[in-house]
Amino acid sequence: MDLRNLNGERGTGMFPYPYERRSGRDRRSGGDRRKIGEGASFPFSDEEMDQEESEEKAAQMRLHLGDLWNHKGKELFRTHRYAEAKEALLKAVEIKPELADAWYVLAGIESMKNEKEGALSRLRKAIELEPGYKGKARTQSHFKKLKGDIDFERLVQ
Repeated sequence: MDLRNLNGERGTGMFPYPYERRSGRDRRSGGDRRKIGEGASFPFSDEEMDQEESEEKAAQMRLHLGDLWNHKGKELFRTHRYAEAKEALLKAVEIKPELADAWYVLAGIESMKNEKEGALSRLRKAIELEPGYKGKARTQSHFKKLKGDIDFERLVQ
């Protein structure tokens, strides 16, 4: 369907774009979309970024990757896929060890699996990073198998 007005010019239709978007797809040519041409370069080329800057950028990306693994692990935990959640959360704390919520969820998973020592060590780490998890651990059902245990009670006091 060609939308031309009476003067033969292409109209914008109902979209305020310089190009038509009928199906949600950008109809411009690939070169126009990507702005490829003179002056364009890959953002991580050697001319633009030295070794130190690239290492700093990689470190920042790793930190974001840790957050992504943490989010994935918590989502898997929420959907009761505990083995997969544990794997994702272990990757998250390997990349970014200061993620208190990842340590806490790992402690909950291990508590539900009756892995007392692992649960207590991970809960201890979570509480070191975020003391608010002490009170939360006392009330959450994930730790019901540890309730009454002397080490657990001492940890959450």
